[in-house]
Amino acid sequence: MPVVTKYRVVLYGASVDRPDLKAKVELYSGSDPQTAVSVGKLKFLHGPNPLPVDLQDKGSIVMHLPAENLGAVLELLRNETPIYFSFHEGRGVLGTGVEPVGVRDESAAARVHVVAWDAPPPAPAAAPAPTLAAAPAP
Repeated sequence: MPVVTKYRVVLYGASVDRPDLKAKVELYSGSDPQTAVSVGKLKFLHGPNPLPVDLQDKGSIVMHLPAENLGAVLELLRNETPIYFSFHEGRGVLGTGVEPVGVRDESAAARVHVVAWDAPPPAPAAAPAPTLAAAPAP
């Protein structure tokens, strides 16, 4: 299972050929930037089509993820070590080493993101009823 030591991020604009491909993260193993070996790619897609299956060819892994996962993956790559990339049970697997419970990097800001799926939107505040002014007596 290769240890990821370096990565490169590529963001894509609109394209006729690949409108669903929004970003790619290339993963490398090795300490020297000149000799680091590619271990695979993470492709981030957005669109109506299902994600393609992950694949492994000649030791290089291509893992497909929803574009919405790009931020979480970049945070993982920036803040965690060691990180492993492998192909297991027919799919790409990106993960960390075993870490003790409750350990937090104090230099990194704590982030909490709460998503309420299927929650109804809040009801609009009721507007005050209009009042009619009395007409002056003749």
